[in-house]
Amino acid sequence: MVDYTLEILDYKDSPVAIVKLPFRYKSLSSAIIGGGVSETNTVFIMEVPMGYDGACPERDLEDVRKYFGLPEDSIGLMTAADIRRVITTESCIEGNVEAAAIVTAGTTNAVTAGERLPQSVIDTLPTHKAGTINIIVIFSEPLQDCGMVNATATIAEAKTAGMNDAGVSGTGTTSDALAILCPKGDGGKYAGTASETGMAAAKAVRSAVAQSTRKWNKQSCKAKTAFEKLDELGIGEAQMWKAALGLYSPAPGWDLETVHSMFRRHIKNLEKDVNVNAMLYAAIRLEEQGNRMNLPGLEDIFQDDPVHLVADELLGIALAQYIAGTKGLFEYIRYDKNKPGILGILGPFLDDIVGSLIGSIMSNIYTELLEEKND
Repeated sequence: MVDYTLEILDYKDSPVAIVKLPFRYKSLSSAIIGGGVSETNTVFIMEVPMGYDGACPERDLEDVRKYFGLPEDSIGLMTAADIRRVITTESCIEGNVEAAAIVTAGTTNAVTAGERLPQSVIDTLPTHKAGTINIIVIFSEPLQDCGMVNATATIAEAKTAGMNDAGVSGTGTTSDALAILCPKGDGGKYAGTASETGMAAAKAVRSAVAQSTRKWNKQSCKAKTAFEKLDELGIGEAQMWKAALGLYSPAPGWDLETVHSMFRRHIKNLEKDVNVNAMLYAAIRLEEQGNRMNLPGLEDIFQDDPVHLVADELLGIALAQYIAGTKGLFEYIRYDKNKPGILGILGPFLDDIVGSLIGSIMSNIYTELLEEKND
C-alpha cells in the first residue's frame, strides 16, 4: 500500500521533517518550492522561528534542500509550529485505496474563508506568514489530473472538519499549503467524498489535522474576543469610529484626536469585559442563524428586519444600559435611528448591537469631557 519514510533532522538547530517515497510519484502542490504539477519522491517541511520574515523563503528552502542533498524537484514547505511536537501521521483504507496524511498545524492565523484576520492578530504576524497548516497526502493508487484537483476540495473540507473537531473556529489559516502525491499511471477521475479515494483521504486528513491542532493548542490556544470576531466581519475600530463621527456632537474646545483616543481606550477596556463579550457574541450568533434562515418565524424575512423582531433592540438596550446607563440608552437610540456609516449596511442584530456599542461609548466620552470642563 502506501510506503514512505519520515525522519526529523536538524538544520542550524531548527528541525526539518523529510518525507521520502520509494519511487517518483506524480505530485500536485501549492508549496513554496516544487509547486504545481510535477513528479518527485521527496517532500520536506522546514521549521522557522515564529517571527520569521525572510525576504526570500524560496532561497531559504533551497539552502535546506542542498544541505541535506535532496533532489532538485523536492517539494518544500514551511511552518512556525514546533515540528517535533505537532507533526502527525494518519492513514486510512477504503476499499482498495489507502491514503496517508502527514500534517503540521499552527493555527495562530486561523480564519474563516471570506472573513479577515483581526488587526490584533495581523500586527503579530510577519510578511511571510509561516504559521500554517501543511498537509501532505499520499495515495496508494494513481489519479488523473482532474482526480488530483478533486482531491484538493475533499482535503480542504476535511481540514476544516478537523479544525472544528479540535475546537478551532475557521476554515483554515491564511497561508495553508498542500502536497498531493500518487503513483504514476492511468488512474481514477474522482476523489470526492462519495469515492473510496476521497473517503480515505478525508478520514486520514480530518484525524491528522485534529490531532495536530490539539497538540498546537495545548500551548497556543487563545479564545477570540467578540471584538476580534467583529473585526473579522469588517466591523473594526476604524469602521465604528467613522460611524461614531456621523452623529458626533462636539462642544467648543474639544479636540477630535483626543476624542478618538478616548474611543479607542474605551474599546480596549470593554474588550476585557465578559458581559460585553457575551452580549456581542449573542448578537453575532443570532445574526449568523438568521442569515442561515434558522430563526423560527423569520426564515424568509429575517433580512427585512420585521417589526415583530424585537430581540435585536432588547440586546441593544441591555448593552447600552450596562455600559453607560440611561444616557447610553438615548445615544443608542440616536445611532439606531440614523444608522450612520457601517450601521446602514449591517443586518438586524448587528446594526443594533454595534450601534449600541458606539452610542454608549460616545455617551461615556461626552460625560468625561463635560466633567473635565466643569472641574
